[in-house]
Amino acid sequence: MHLRIWLGLLAALGVAAAGFPAAAQQWPARPIHLVVGFGAGGPSDIIGRLIAAGMSESLGQQVVVENKPGAGSNIAAEAVAKAKPDGYTLMIGSVGPLTVNDVLYSNLPFDPVKDFVVISLTAQTPLVLGLGMDVPAKTLKEFVDHAKSKRPPINYASPGVGVPPHFASEMFRARAGFASTHVPYRSGAAVIEALMKNEVQWAFDVPVTMTAQHKAGKLRAIATAANRRWTGLEEVPTFAESGYQDMEIMGWFALCGPAGLPQDMVQRLNVETAKALATPEAKQRLANLGFAQTPTTPAEARAFVAAERKRWVAVAKANNIKVE
Repeated sequence: MHLRIWLGLLAALGVAAAGFPAAAQQWPARPIHLVVGFGAGGPSDIIGRLIAAGMSESLGQQVVVENKPGAGSNIAAEAVAKAKPDGYTLMIGSVGPLTVNDVLYSNLPFDPVKDFVVISLTAQTPLVLGLGMDVPAKTLKEFVDHAKSKRPPINYASPGVGVPPHFASEMFRARAGFASTHVPYRSGAAVIEALMKNEVQWAFDVPVTMTAQHKAGKLRAIATAANRRWTGLEEVPTFAESGYQDMEIMGWFALCGPAGLPQDMVQRLNVETAKALATPEAKQRLANLGFAQTPTTPAEARAFVAAERKRWVAVAKANNIKVE
């Protein structure tokens, strides 16, 4: 009798154990792939490599960064959206693929809302409004007055259609009430070069590309889209200080994975992200780039991304922004 009872219990335990995926019990049992939708050396890539280095040491398995640039990060996002949700394929996501690309692109092969689980925010940096030195303005008010007076309209640059600097420019232009012609370039570096050559009159970009040229007197930073003056650009006022509220516009990056990632794995990855960002090397590297590290809980990350989607979809629709 007792033998039969014990055999029955052992059989039940075997069935219960079989109900848990083997990958979840052993994870990570092999290298993890961290996909980045932009080329090497950019902010997404740098943040991805900092996280990969920290996680590789902590998890005891190599976290390999894979750069899959192109189509506004859609190539990388599609690969991750269609990956098995087993914790071995992750992504450094940003505004486009996680919020608004389904509005910008026709026939997008993934759903920004349904196809990803956001694990944690990682880092943020504000956008800065810079002017070419030929523009006769030293304050935001002077610039708006100048822009309103010009016929034909002045030109502004961005590193592509549908990226945060493009959205920021359209939001500010509409709010300030002046016309301006968009000139897209291929990168933030090309935008800064165009400003310095006075090919365009104004542009938004991140502090890491603006600060050195502003300090050198090759362009003029006049407003920071943050809730405080930014380290390294303390002399530059915020938009709020210059009379424009609700112009806090941050470039941000988040660790995410394919929808269906087990909740215990999400929590583990969330903790590992915070640990990786807390290393002295990561803190210093991000500070040098003008980034603030911003790890969050999964719930906070989801709420943040949802609010960003609402904001930028509205801007895209109001200004008929599309990627052809």
